[in-house]
Amino acid sequence: MKKLNYPCPCGGKIKWKKDEVMMEGINCGILDIEYCEKCGEEYLPDDSFKIVEEKLKEKGLWGTKREKVSFWKSGNSVTLRVPTKIAKELNLKPKEEGHIYKEGDRKFVVEL
Repeated sequence: MKKLNYPCPCGGKIKWKKDEVMMEGINCGILDIEYCEKCGEEYLPDDSFKIVEEKLKEKGLWGTKREKVSFWKSGNSVTLRVPTKIAKELNLKPKEEGHIYKEGDRKFVVEL
């Protein structure tokens, strides 16, 4: 892989290093990455990105389409209906339990 040196948009210098890459909670291994010494931004070169893409495809996380959902009030709770396609992909059963937690300002994660 040809390692080019070019400036970061912040004005810092881009350097190369090998580092563990975690994407969508999946360990993609120790890969070459580019990073900025000034702002800390990290970039994946093409070869590393292809490895990440393959790992995410294996786990069914690459190319998944977002589904629109609606929220409504039910008693003291807010209810969310899971689209049938996603429920089938997750093998979700009625009355199954899981966990939910907030991640960021406008995102939550549900784990089964």
